[in-house]
Amino acid sequence: MTDTFRSWLLAQVDRSDEVGELAASVKDDTLFPEHGGKAIYDGYFSSDSESKEAHAAFERAWDEFEGAPLG
Repeated sequence: MTDTFRSWLLAQVDRSDEVGELAASVKDDTLFPEHGGKAIYDGYFSSDSESKEAHAAFERAWDEFEGAPLG
């Protein structure tokens, strides 16, 4: 089974870097997309309410997610 970006990201919540901080910040966010491609999450992190730091952390997290083994 392939993980979604959301499930992968939430599994990173205990990390002590910006990806972990990002995971903690979206953990209880009901507006955070359940699934979708990079464009969906780009839209979420490009909104006026999200900081440039959050978008940079998303880019790093997405790159790691793309490189993560499936399943």
